Amino acid sequence: MKKNYLLSAAAAFLLAVTGCSDDIENGGNSGGEDDGNHAYMNVRISTVADGPMTKADPSSPNTDGGSGWGEDGNGWLGELPGKNEGMVYNVNIFLFETNVNTLSKADHLDFLNGEANPTVAGYGYYDVKTGNGLDASEGGSEPNHGSRNIRITMNSDLDENPKNYQVFAIVNAGADLKTKITSLKELRDYVAEGTVIAKNGTDVANANEFLMSTHKMVSDATPANFPSIVSLSSQNTAENPAKTAVYVERLAARIDLTYNTPEEGKVALDFDNESSPVNKQGSFHLTGYTLINQWQGNTKMFKQVSPTVDSYEEDLEMNAQYNEGDPLRYLGDEIWQWDPTSKPNGLFNFVLSESFIEKTLADVANNKWENLYRNYFNEGLNDVNKVTAIPLNNPPVSYEDPVNNRTYYPISYVRENTLNTSAQVHGYSTGVIFRTKFTPNEDFKMTEYVNGAISDKAQLDDTENFVFLTAEHFNGKEAQKLVYKNIKTVAARAFNIPDGTDKTNLLKGIMEGWTDDVTSTLADVKTAIEGMSIKNKLEEKFKKYLEDQLSTATNLTPELKNKLTYKGFVNAQDQKLQVILNKTDNMSSITTDEIGPLAENYGVSFFRNGQSYHKFWIRHNDNMADKKMGVMEFCIVRNNVYQLFVKGVRGLGDPLPYTPGKDKPDTPDENNELTIDVTIYVKDWVKRTNKPIIL
Repeated sequence: MKKNYLLSAAAAFLLAVTGCSDDIENGGNSGGEDDGNHAYMNVRISTVADGPMTKADPSSPNTDGGSGWGEDGNGWLGELPGKNEGMVYNVNIFLFETNVNTLSKADHLDFLNGEANPTVAGYGYYDVKTGNGLDASEGGSEPNHGSRNIRITMNSDLDENPKNYQVFAIVNAGADLKTKITSLKELRDYVAEGTVIAKNGTDVANANEFLMSTHKMVSDATPANFPSIVSLSSQNTAENPAKTAVYVERLAARIDLTYNTPEEGKVALDFDNESSPVNKQGSFHLTGYTLINQWQGNTKMFKQVSPTVDSYEEDLEMNAQYNEGDPLRYLGDEIWQWDPTSKPNGLFNFVLSESFIEKTLADVANNKWENLYRNYFNEGLNDVNKVTAIPLNNPPVSYEDPVNNRTYYPISYVRENTLNTSAQVHGYSTGVIFRTKFTPNEDFKMTEYVNGAISDKAQLDDTENFVFLTAEHFNGKEAQKLVYKNIKTVAARAFNIPDGTDKTNLLKGIMEGWTDDVTSTLADVKTAIEGMSIKNKLEEKFKKYLEDQLSTATNLTPELKNKLTYKGFVNAQDQKLQVILNKTDNMSSITTDEIGPLAENYGVSFFRNGQSYHKFWIRHNDNMADKKMGVMEFCIVRNNVYQLFVKGVRGLGDPLPYTPGKDKPDTPDENNELTIDVTIYVKDWVKRTNKPIIL
C-alpha cells in the first residue's frame, strides 16, 4: 500500500531574479484516494520585488539603442507597484523521478528534453481559498516565511533509501491538472487554451490571476538558490524537511507607452522632415492609439525554442533538426549571437509559439486568422471606438524606469505571438496604430484649381474645422506628395502645363467645359494628355479616360469636346464614386465611410481636422537594418515588457487606421511606410526597449 510522508520543500517561484515572499494562508489542498497515500510538500512562493528592481541590467549587445537581443533583452523590470502581477491563487506541482543528484546550468534542462517519457511520480494541487490570493512580491522575514504544505500524491511508496525527483510547477491554472498531465511529454507539450490572465486581462490596472509556468531549473542568484530537484525518503518528516525551488514566468507579455511630457494637455511630437508636404507648416500632437493583432489563440504552457539558423534573414525550415550546441527545445534560451559588422551572419533561433508553423505568408489571407486575433488588421479597425485616448490626467498605472528616467504607462497585456522571418507581415504581427493631430500654422498652403489656373498658395477658410487632401504627383522631374484643397484639383494638377503657357485655355476647357475662349487644337489636347502625371490613381484613371476618347479621333468635334471633360470622366465612374467626386465643392460633407473608397479607388487621402494614423510594428530583436527583415524582429514573447517611446513624426500618416487599397495583410513589417518614431525596450519582466518612434 501507499504511505503518507511529509515533504517540506521550499519552492521559490521566481518571476525574474529574486525577491521577498508571503504566506499562502487559509488555502486548500486537492487530494485523491480519500485523505491517504500522500506526501506533503512545503512550498515557499516568491516573486520579483514589488516595484522597479535595483539589480543592474545586463550589458546589452545592442549598443545602438534598439530592442535588445536574445534571452535577456535590454534587462529587467520589477512588477507594477501595487498591482496583481505576482499574485498566486493556485499551484500545480509535478514530480518526476530522476537519477541526477543535482542540477547545474549545463544540464538543468536535459531531463525535460530527454527522449524518455516517464510518468508523473507525484503531483499536488494547492488552492488559496481566501479569495485574496497570495502577493508573493511582498512579505516578512520570520522563520519559514511563505511556507505552506502542499499535499503530494505519490505513485509509489517511499522508503529509507532516498530517491531524487525533478520538480515542475504551473501557477494559476485555476484547476487541478493531474488528470490532464500524467507524463513528461504531456507536461512539456501542454497547451493553455484561451486566456493567460484569468481576470480582467484587458485592464492593466485590475488584471489578475496570471498564468505562470516553470522557465528554468536553476537560479542565477549568488549565492545560488536551490535547484528544482529534491531528494525524498521516509526520513523526510515535518521535522526534517527536504528543500527545493521552482522558478516560473508569466505566459503574458506587456506593452508600455511613454511620450514627451504633456504641455497644456497636449503631447507634442518632434517634426522636421523636408520631404513632408506640410514641413514647417504646422505641429503634431499624439492623441490616441489602437493595439492591433493581439493573439487570442492558445499558448504553449512551457516556452519552446527552435534550432538555430546562421543568418538573421533566414526562415526556419519546418524539418529543421537540433544540432549539437543548439539550445534545447523546452525552456531553452533565445539566441542572438551577432557582430553587427558581420550582418546578416551569426547564430539565431526562434521562439516556437502556438500556431508558429501555420502562420505562413502563403496563408495570411485565410479568414480564420481574423477570429484568432483581437483588433485584427482589416477594415474593422476603422471603428472610432477602438481608438484609446492617450492617458494624460491621472493614468491608472505608471512607473518610472530608472535606466532611462522615463515615466511609462502600461497599456495592455498580450499573448505570445512569434513568426517565421518571412511571415512577419501586417496580417500576423502585433503592433500599434497611433493617432495624431496636425495643427496648421500661418504658413500652411494648399494646391487649388480655380477657373483654368492652379495655385499653390490656397489657405484654409477655417483653422478650427478644416479638411484637406494629399496625393502623390509627378511634375515631370520628380515624384512628390502635395496637399490639395479639393478632389477636382487633384485631377487638374495631373496636367503638367507650365505656368503662363496655356494660351489656348486647354486646362479650363477640360476641367470646366469647352467654351468659346478655349481655342486648343486636337494636337494640343494630345500633347497635354500625353504629359499627364499618373502618380496617383485619380490621375491615372483620368488620363486613361481621356486617352480612350481620343483613340479613334481625327477631328476635335463638339461631341468629342463634351467627352473630353472632367465632368465626362466623373459621369463614367461607378454611381457611389460619382457621389464622392461630386463633393469637391463641399469637402466637409465627405463621410468617414467615403474616405476609404476615395483612397482605395483614387489614391487620394482625406484628412479631417488634421487627424491621421501611423502604424508601428513592435520589435522583439532589432537587426538595426531598415528594410531588411530579421529573425524574431517583429514578435511578442512571454514575460517580456515592450517599452514604446513615441518621440516624433515624419509627417502625415494615413487617413484611416486601415486604408483600403493601401493596407494589405501580406505587407512586410519592414517597408517604407514608417511615419512614426518609436523606441522599444524589453526586461524580466524581460525589457525590450524599441528605438524612439518617429511616426
